[in-house]
Amino acid sequence: MGLGEWRRRRRTRVAEWTMPQDWQAILNARFSQWRELDAAERTRLHDLVVRFMRQTRWEAARGGSLDDEMRLLIAAQACFLLLGLDRDDFTGITSVIVHQRPVVLRGDRAHDVPGVRVSGPQTLLGQANYRGPVLLSWPSVASGARFPERGHNVVFHEFAHQLDMLDGTVDGTPPLDDPEALARWIAVCTAAYSAVRAGNGSPVLRDYAGVNPGEFFAVATEVFFCRPLELRTFEPALYDEMAGFYGQDPATRAERAASARAGLDV
Repeated sequence: MGLGEWRRRRRTRVAEWTMPQDWQAILNARFSQWRELDAAERTRLHDLVVRFMRQTRWEAARGGSLDDEMRLLIAAQACFLLLGLDRDDFTGITSVIVHQRPVVLRGDRAHDVPGVRVSGPQTLLGQANYRGPVLLSWPSVASGARFPERGHNVVFHEFAHQLDMLDGTVDGTPPLDDPEALARWIAVCTAAYSAVRAGNGSPVLRDYAGVNPGEFFAVATEVFFCRPLELRTFEPALYDEMAGFYGQDPATRAERAASARAGLDV
């Protein structure tokens, strides 16, 4: 089979993709934050996921497996970031490449710290590339979806980078059209980032947030969605900025879900 025929068949498979019939049961079992969404949010997430699946090229790295349930879990987490945004997709992603284990990079390359180059092996759980692929380690994908209380979610992290890249730079500032909102974002995030760099950050933001502003935004996104109550407590100004950008209030959502569970337990 030639390359042209392979591409034609792949496009056909993507265009014909539909949500698995048991998609809600899959997400309910494997994606903790899904359980906290209301009916309107679930409907929007469904539509976003279908669009994402139809637009995305999927690859299983190094002969690994990749089924519809895995694609669904990745797509649902990626699209979770879009629920409150005035956009329906991620511009510029060429593909999602799924590895069955952490990715090991070798050879000379740029470090996360600007101006620094490294040559030894580097283990990654994920990687976002400007106008290129997103690489994900499947064990990390599954763990992040199931255990948000740990504060780590590789899909949230890498797709936050994709939102940061929309304006062509990775600077920790996603596109903000309002000048006042932009100025407030820069002031709040710079203060929180500087505190992490100085070793005086809040206990909810891990040290990796201090690598550079782009990583700060990605880590803050993870914490905003995974541990929203803690972020609101320890970094209320940062929480407000994240809520304003994403158009979501996950802390209130988590409180509502907790109250509902308590009611059922009575």
